[in-house]
Amino acid sequence: MKALLFVCFLLMQLATLAQTSTVESYKSVNDSVIARYNCNDFEGIYALGNEWFRINIDKDYCINRFKENRAVTGKILSTRLTDDLGMVKHFEWIGENRNLNFELRVEDGRLKLFDISNFVRQTTDPIRPVQTDNPLKTHLDSIVQKYAFIYMSDTRSVGLSIGVYKDGKKQIYHYGEARKDSGILPNDSSIYQIGSVAKTFVGTLLAKAIIDKKMSLRDDIRKYLKGNYPNLQYNGHAIQLKDLANHTGGFNQFNLIDFPKDFDKWDAHKQNEFFYAYPTSNYIQNWHQLKLDTIPGTNYYYSLGGIMLIRMALENVYGKPLDELVRGYFGNTFQMHDTKLNLANTEIANLAAPHSQGGEPMEPMLRSTESIFTIKSTPADMLKYVEANVREEELAILLSHKPTYGDVRWFSLGLTWMITDTWDKGLRIFHSGHDAGYNTLCAVYPQSDLGFVFMSNEDGRQGYLFNLEKKIFQNIENR
Repeated sequence: MKALLFVCFLLMQLATLAQTSTVESYKSVNDSVIARYNCNDFEGIYALGNEWFRINIDKDYCINRFKENRAVTGKILSTRLTDDLGMVKHFEWIGENRNLNFELRVEDGRLKLFDISNFVRQTTDPIRPVQTDNPLKTHLDSIVQKYAFIYMSDTRSVGLSIGVYKDGKKQIYHYGEARKDSGILPNDSSIYQIGSVAKTFVGTLLAKAIIDKKMSLRDDIRKYLKGNYPNLQYNGHAIQLKDLANHTGGFNQFNLIDFPKDFDKWDAHKQNEFFYAYPTSNYIQNWHQLKLDTIPGTNYYYSLGGIMLIRMALENVYGKPLDELVRGYFGNTFQMHDTKLNLANTEIANLAAPHSQGGEPMEPMLRSTESIFTIKSTPADMLKYVEANVREEELAILLSHKPTYGDVRWFSLGLTWMITDTWDKGLRIFHSGHDAGYNTLCAVYPQSDLGFVFMSNEDGRQGYLFNLEKKIFQNIENR
């Protein structure tokens, strides 16, 4: 018995030594990167990589990432390990001008993977109280709190709602304010605009139409449009529905609206009035004048225009406007009764007010038009949507997740969803969204029975939601 206890003790000591050795190895590589970073020796940083790194990471990409950040941070004055997540560790870099988060993966004492982000508290950020309803009773609560507070430490932050679905359980957390200086915390029924996450609703409706045998992925889009569109083909290759859903329609235009040259300088009210008044005839004429520049299905170019064509097709097939299709399918199938394109006056009071990058309230877009649409939803509804996409029980959801373009090892697309392989954690299926004054991110991991939705009512920092999701995901999956 004593011999067995001694062996167990010895194994524990060896495991502790191995872990310490691993931490020291990461710290050594981190320090080596910083030393070269401070000397502007970016090629020297690339040389720290192992064979896998040199094969898979483009040299120019690596050099430019560090060079661009060096110009912003100045020299790195100090560093510390902030997150030990096993094979992945995060270090905080304190710079002369700005701080960074440095994500590191080391193999055999050499650099294998890295990532750099601004998702770290800045030295100049004031320490201020942030109201929240996080109960801080579970490990998940603590994880969310830690990283939500980093997000909210930025003076540009206003309100933030986070929904987590894990192993059949749902939890929603709220931070900040529904309207700046109001003292009112967002809640499960607060209404946000979800930006381009709305594209996944159109993709799911397309999948539903295919399941119902009303459409086929390889159908020529012109089959479902009113009028004659000889221009929607290239050298005899027609645009198929799947090409529009995965942004390979053969045209390099985000939208097909004739915007005034100074449109970006207008305030939200004036921009909204422009959309409300934009003639449908002009929008249709713009589609008739569109010229394809390559064979559809070949090149990826992210386009709202392609999704708008699918919208037109769906409305013609079902004989209903998109708002009615969204309310009907998502409301009845997933009980998402607060998800819609247009808001009634009585619903405005529940709106999480949009804010500019300067923190000023903006006018929301309360109704959609023929030329552009926005979907409004609540954290409670969006978490139901996350759950449905994690569980994949509805055939339309499952079909929308099937890759139709690209390689999941790096980046692929389904029916509007973006899909990547998270190595040992299965597929990550995600989409972000931005509307004036709002940012949203949905990310689901069906193989891990895990999903997230993040909703904020500020105009900037869309990329910060990706950093927030990544930190929470890594901490949850490291347990």
